[in-house]
Amino acid sequence: MRHERERAEVVRYGLEMERRGLTSGTSGNVSLRVEEGVLITPSSIPYPLVAPADIVLMDLDGTVLQGERAASVEHKVHLACYRARPEVRGVVHSHPVVATAFAAARVPLPSFLDELGVYAGAEVRVAGYALSGTDELAANVAAALGEDSSAVLIASHGLVTVGRDLAAAMRVAELVERGALTYLCAKALGGPAEIPESSRELFRQVFAYYRTKPD
Repeated sequence: MRHERERAEVVRYGLEMERRGLTSGTSGNVSLRVEEGVLITPSSIPYPLVAPADIVLMDLDGTVLQGERAASVEHKVHLACYRARPEVRGVVHSHPVVATAFAAARVPLPSFLDELGVYAGAEVRVAGYALSGTDELAANVAAALGEDSSAVLIASHGLVTVGRDLAAAMRVAELVERGALTYLCAKALGGPAEIPESSRELFRQVFAYYRTKPD
């Protein structure tokens, strides 16, 4: 079995996603870029029951190279993110409660906190609605991600975050969920204050640096 260490990492982050309250049951999915393409969690298996051998290896066109299980139904979203952003090595698709409420309402989350500007980018936009598992949804997510963000809300569905590794993608998922809750609290207090443009420009530079810096 190829990529034993990487398969174990995908399994571990699937468990972490559930442990951190970012999803439940069999919802969501996790993937990691490898030389041949992508390792991704299987469909419809609870995370505590997923073994390294269940992880599916596929190329960036979606051809299964190794694996007996069906890949996650949202594998097209993952592949679209990897094709659009060559530096991305980890993708986490989660269903956190508050961020998913923003997705259901189709309300983008602005980068109103310093940490969001640095790690999530310019804005957490909402990808246009399409049915799960479709090419249209994958294209919508990649378009909403653009070059200046590491997180996308999927309309009426959930959240996708990307990173230079799975740790970074998971960190952004947690930041977006906490940011979404903070935003709602700030709205109750009259709304978040504006961040100076000079600070926003610095955040853009830091975000771009972490996107492109070498290993």
